[in-house]
Amino acid sequence: AVVPQGGNTGLVGGSVPVFDEVIIATSNLNRIVGFDRVSGTLSAQAGCILESCDNYLADFGYRMPLDLGAKGSCQIGGNVATNAGGSRYLRYGSLKGNVVGMEIVLADGTIIDSMSGMRKDNTGYDLKQLMIGSEGTLGIITALALVCPSRMQAVNATMLALKDFSLVAELLVRAKAKLGEILSAFEVMDGQAVDLAVKHLHGVRDPM
Repeated sequence: AVVPQGGNTGLVGGSVPVFDEVIIATSNLNRIVGFDRVSGTLSAQAGCILESCDNYLADFGYRMPLDLGAKGSCQIGGNVATNAGGSRYLRYGSLKGNVVGMEIVLADGTIIDSMSGMRKDNTGYDLKQLMIGSEGTLGIITALALVCPSRMQAVNATMLALKDFSLVAELLVRAKAKLGEILSAFEVMDGQAVDLAVKHLHGVRDPM
């Protein structure tokens, strides 16, 4: 058996060999092919680090649609193979909507190249969508073309305290209504999580 392994940052053990599997690491597939300003499409090999891609796009005024805590070591091939969400999910959705091209190697060595980067392509089956979230069970992703959004000119963060968890959903509805599509992320920390952080992490204090 073969186990594809990217940045090895997943928490579900999908990239961890169980017995006598052969590991195929994608770390050397780390070349950014280029960026198309007209379509806003980044073409890169699957082993490229998420943060490296984001830094590359910054020079063009764009950003990756995905942001993760492990962005300094996770690879975009693994992000797509696991259909990672991240903190920007609220604004940009899952990676399914951003993948417009993919190169795949099947178990028999067949290479499927759909790296055209065409955003509107309704010809035949969309095999790349079948690969998203497959975690290496159908083939190994070796290259990607991703539609990337423009980098925001300014970022504002707000921290609010609520009396109980039932008010969180109400706050989200109100935030969507008032902020519309400029709302990028919405995250929750409950009291127990804050208490644990204050207790066990050096230099951390209760923000409230």
